Amino acid sequence: MSALSELQESFQRAIVEGDDTVLAEIVDTSKERRDVLLGVYRNAYVLRLIEFLANDYEKLKALLGEEQFERIAREYIAAHPSHTPNARWFGEKLPDFLRSAPDYRGVPVLGDLAALEKALNDSFDAAEVTTLAMEDLAAIETDAWATLTLAPHPCASRIDLTTNAANIWSYLHRCEEPPAPADAESPVRILVSRDDGMAVFRILDGEEAMMWDEAADGVSFGVLCEMIAAHSGEEDAASRAAGYLSAWIGRGLLARP
Repeated sequence: MSALSELQESFQRAIVEGDDTVLAEIVDTSKERRDVLLGVYRNAYVLRLIEFLANDYEKLKALLGEEQFERIAREYIAAHPSHTPNARWFGEKLPDFLRSAPDYRGVPVLGDLAALEKALNDSFDAAEVTTLAMEDLAAIETDAWATLTLAPHPCASRIDLTTNAANIWSYLHRCEEPPAPADAESPVRILVSRDDGMAVFRILDGEEAMMWDEAADGVSFGVLCEMIAAHSGEEDAASRAAGYLSAWIGRGLLARP
């Protein structure tokens, strides 16, 4: 390894990991000591990472306020140093951090809100593929429907929340005062997707959420109809399943095989 490469790696460890070994390679100036100069770089780096997190989790920042958000961001940066040149992925562990860190796991709305924002960001950045169309279904032979499997579009994903974070997100999105954080009486089943290039989400009822989750796991349409019949009764089970399928296709939630 060249001396320059070694120096670059040493400097990177100093900025990212707090390793002061590189100080031996830096000289004091007439105006400032070397440790102060290195500290300027470190602080600028941290501030840049905080800016990335604020861009990815703007609703969380709006709920917390700038001071508390920055405190959480600095704790996250210390716990999860950046190891990728693409800043887009730096904050992907923030929902898990908020749900597990002792200071924040007792406030589940924080982890929920971060999880919702992450899902929306991931949906926005997801690959574009050809969506399944009603014309594709029309070409399926009658005998093949029972074994038909569905593939979610890369932009579509499901998350469950335990609080009113989705409601809080909506108020903040409208720049309105959000309601106080509260636990939900039952899981809030969220389906995230894209609509006209924008990431959006929708709250599902239990039956549709169950059907989506099983379909995403590769369960055939025939079995899905049986599951709906067991879940909510046999009457109109097939038509209800077909209704969900039609709605998903209309929203561009399924990918063409």
